[in-house]
Amino acid sequence: MSKYDLVAATGCATGVSHTFVAEEALEKAAEKLGYTIKVETHGQTGVEHRLTDEEIRAAKAVVIASDIDVDPDRFAGKKLVIVPVAKGIKDPEDLIKSALDEQTLIYKAGEKANTSETKGTSISLATTIYQSLMNGVSHMLPFVVAGGVLIAVSFFWGIFFS
Repeated sequence: MSKYDLVAATGCATGVSHTFVAEEALEKAAEKLGYTIKVETHGQTGVEHRLTDEEIRAAKAVVIASDIDVDPDRFAGKKLVIVPVAKGIKDPEDLIKSALDEQTLIYKAGEKANTSETKGTSISLATTIYQSLMNGVSHMLPFVVAGGVLIAVSFFWGIFFS
């Protein structure tokens, strides 16, 4: 088992590009800063590179860069920052530094997590609503795509809707 200085989780509503761009940005930033990191991705195909309990326990800090719900309770007892996936792409070095900062609070299960911008304050209601909405969109996307395919097939057979 490998020990990592940091562990992270990324995810976006559609689970396609932003998830993996943020993963790559965090990995490159960690390497540049001299840290090791493992990033769990929450994409359209499910969770890849799942973090084990041992990897989480051994890590010094956790970064969650996600627009969908990534259960933070499993990171209890660790320094934790949660930000939108876009921040994981734009400012990965700042996120890593913030996660390892001695002033970053230790997350306790069942409590609201801290954001990197406002240490010591909880995630806003608007952020919680946004994450819930994006999580719903992520789960609904396969049905939307299937509906489009069915409509295309019906046009192929000459069935038109008016």
